[in-house]
Amino acid sequence: MRTVRDIMQTDVISVRKGTSVQELVQILDEEGISGVPVLDSGGSVLGVVSRTDVVRLAAREPEIPLAEAFWEGIGRESEDDTDPDSYFMAPESSVMLVPGGAGLSSLAFDEITVDEIMTPVAFSVDPEMAVRELAEFLVHGRIHRALVLEEGRLIGIVTAFDLLRIMAGDVAD
Repeated sequence: MRTVRDIMQTDVISVRKGTSVQELVQILDEEGISGVPVLDSGGSVLGVVSRTDVVRLAAREPEIPLAEAFWEGIGRESEDDTDPDSYFMAPESSVMLVPGGAGLSSLAFDEITVDEIMTPVAFSVDPEMAVRELAEFLVHGRIHRALVLEEGRLIGIVTAFDLLRIMAGDVAD
């Protein structure tokens, strides 16, 4: 019988409490992953932070109205109302949110830390758990990843993708 230990990833990418959300976003992007455990200075698991947590954070931020200067000259120069640009969009009804754009300092991803947005519960499993049980655990809990703990120590991570790899035959029996 195959166990979690057989399929888990042992090279666990994690972040420490106090890591900025900006740094988290860079790590997730560079590593091509969707979430990581958050550890305290002693290496104990405090929770998990994911792309979903970052999206939720961004969704709470106010939209930034487009500057009137942007609209100057767009469809405003026409002498008649037949210019199609004059129907482009009403500036007062438009908003824009562009990463790195002026005015986005209010998002302050460099000032918010992962421990402020993380899920403070880390779903964990035992390395000897059967893979079938793991699948049921992930499905019933609607969980994308579980941390593998042995005697309270983080030794790996297992994801829904790891289960898909098994089904696709990418992991030796």
